[in-house]
Amino acid sequence: MFKLFSQLCDALLLAAAAALFGACLTAKLQTGSYGLAIPDAPYLYERSDFFLDASFAGLAAWLALVVAERFTPLGRSASGRAAAGMGATLLAIYLGPPAPIVFGNTWARWEPTFELFLAQWDIALPLAVAVVAARQGIRKLASVIYPRSTRSSSSTV
Repeated sequence: MFKLFSQLCDALLLAAAAALFGACLTAKLQTGSYGLAIPDAPYLYERSDFFLDASFAGLAAWLALVVAERFTPLGRSASGRAAAGMGATLLAIYLGPPAPIVFGNTWARWEPTFELFLAQWDIALPLAVAVVAARQGIRKLASVIYPRSTRSSSSTV
């Protein structure tokens, strides 16, 4: 039950991080200041598209996190899990922003990566650190709620 709870929380955290980054990015690009704004371009990019993009970005990042923690040495130590969580969060943030068409029609192939992700480190990095801290807090909470059972040795008389 511990694994299921923590994996579910990881997936929800990554999807929420993608949505939060997309909303912060939209507010920053549309108003020039920090805030939250859900992108909306009628007939091109609706609110449901935004949340679907964030959900799929969270799912892809969660799958990458599961693979990184299970099949690499990263899952064996706390610092390795934190590094895997940071990488998965940055992947969700990279995949999660709204479609570039929301911000205009003239985008070259490389511009979304540079302008919508790399140029936004002031939003992305604190958000990724917050997700890693929340993951560690949730794991500690889950270990209290679902303690690992210790094997008791039964002695025969």
